[in-house]
Amino acid sequence: MQASGGTGTKDRDRWNTVEELCDRYLGGRPSEAALQVLRNAERQRPEVRDFLERAFRLMALSKFDPRDFSPFVARFFTVIAPGILPGAWGGIVPPFTLPGRHRKIDAYLRSNAWASFEPGTVLLDVGCGFPPQTSIEAAEAFPDWQIVGADPTFEQYLLYDERENYACLDRTGRVRYFQATRPEEFLRLYSDRDATIQHFSQVFAQLLPSLPTDEGTLSTAEHDGRRLVRHPLSAYERSNLTFVQGGFGSSDLPEAGVVRSFNVLIYYDADFRRKAEQWVAQVLRPGGLFVCGRDDSESLNAHYSVYRTEGGRLVEKEFAFGVETVRHSLWYALHDGERETWRLAELLGILRSDREFLRDYDARLDALLAENRIAVRDENGCLAEPRDPIDVAQALPAYQQIAHEIEAEFTDRAVSVLQRAGLHAWRNPVGHIAVGP
Repeated sequence: MQASGGTGTKDRDRWNTVEELCDRYLGGRPSEAALQVLRNAERQRPEVRDFLERAFRLMALSKFDPRDFSPFVARFFTVIAPGILPGAWGGIVPPFTLPGRHRKIDAYLRSNAWASFEPGTVLLDVGCGFPPQTSIEAAEAFPDWQIVGADPTFEQYLLYDERENYACLDRTGRVRYFQATRPEEFLRLYSDRDATIQHFSQVFAQLLPSLPTDEGTLSTAEHDGRRLVRHPLSAYERSNLTFVQGGFGSSDLPEAGVVRSFNVLIYYDADFRRKAEQWVAQVLRPGGLFVCGRDDSESLNAHYSVYRTEGGRLVEKEFAFGVETVRHSLWYALHDGERETWRLAELLGILRSDREFLRDYDARLDALLAENRIAVRDENGCLAEPRDPIDVAQALPAYQQIAHEIEAEFTDRAVSVLQRAGLHAWRNPVGHIAVGP
């Protein structure tokens, strides 16, 4: 899938310094350490600059406090984002995937209020990525269902280096995308993208002669902890799991009881979204569910919409999100008005406007961040790195545990805030805040 173009540069999008963005949208500035990292964006390509400006507008809509802008978030916008935006990959949507990414979404499908599913139900996982971890885990979660993993970017070769980072390469040996398998490797790989591509290309050239003649089947070559796999998809197939090279609009995908697509539609504009929904309405059986949105590892930063097919069309039933997004939102949006992202920002703005809720939420989150050596407040009240920061490899598990504690303590309170604001809100079966259409 080629990612569609951006919305174009408007007068409001023109900026020279990150201080301008902070003052314009947030009415204040983060710590000097965060600003120093953010300044790297001033020299980035237009796609990255537009991405950052759009993120600041979303922060403004969510009433984000600039003092909560941590150096970690700053590094996401200036180091990681430039390497994973479509422009870094020739315009394609990079099919990044993470273990456990949709675990809560799988649990939601099992216990949702809108549809029940019989054995043999087909779950179409559109944009499953590669390696197809989310489809594999769905097949394990629903052994009596048929899972179909679909992605247009399946490639001929899968290559692991000695650190277990991987790259996918096409028939010519060109690196199409790469990904770290451990959190501590992300910054190293994306800090010098060209060097990373060169590294994988060299490893590929070394291992390719060791592969047997291509007969269209799975084959592997290994040396010094490095591993090259040709035709890797067949290694993942099983009795209830198959794969199709395709995506939204494909004509060779089966009728499904569930269509699930996460971290895909965030790349596309409103016209693509409209056509995708029309296609989903045709693919889904009557009463089937379409669940789409975004989430990260272990469903961190989850925000998603749930639709049911009724009378041949999609009818929205709920929009849901995790309470940890109140302050830990990485605004990944490539187009103005992208549905789930803008909906989240508006709802967070309501929550952050409730002073009592926000006071207690901030106090508890600050305590957990400090306790886990992730962030502390400096003399100006800005988030900053502690003197003895947590090891990068332990940061993600720590964030996941913090999110779990915040969910237990603040989800019901957040629901009450939204209800007082006149919204139909509830806690859904997997502990996310749900809001009616």
